[in-house]
Amino acid sequence: MAIHDRQRQYWEEMVKLKAANLYICSYRDYLGHWVTTVATIRAIASSLSIAGWAIWHNLSFIWASIIAASQVADALKDVFPIAKKNKAASDLSGVLENLFIDAQLEWDSIFSGKYTDDQISTRLHKLRSLRLQAEHRNFPGGLSVRSKLQAQARTGATIYFQETYGVE
Repeated sequence: MAIHDRQRQYWEEMVKLKAANLYICSYRDYLGHWVTTVATIRAIASSLSIAGWAIWHNLSFIWASIIAASQVADALKDVFPIAKKNKAASDLSGVLENLFIDAQLEWDSIFSGKYTDDQISTRLHKLRSLRLQAEHRNFPGGLSVRSKLQAQARTGATIYFQETYGVE
């Protein structure tokens, strides 16, 4: 069975969706590394400050200031942009993965010819709309693009479709 234009468009949207999901997962992991690094630095600073205070009483104001700053940073950790972006990326990755799973299921019916062009167009529109809604809900100000992660995501999507369907 030859793939016609509407089927091709749906296929291409699935490829884009897979690449977007791989990108957001990589972006989430990238941000997660920084969230962990900042948390580790906060914990070390707080612990060393307590130890320093115990050893050098005459510098207690400095140690108390470092501890207080660490406590404020800990209280505000979910407000920092990097932590908020990490959570948003994590939420979006789950939504995109579910959308992709649904799109794959729908692809089977589209490829087998069960849907007319109009039905495929409707499904394609819905898929695009759901993806856009998810992106806007999680990143209302837009999602920054890291070129290296984007290139890796495209390569990963190509490999996925080669291994799963035997095509690019």
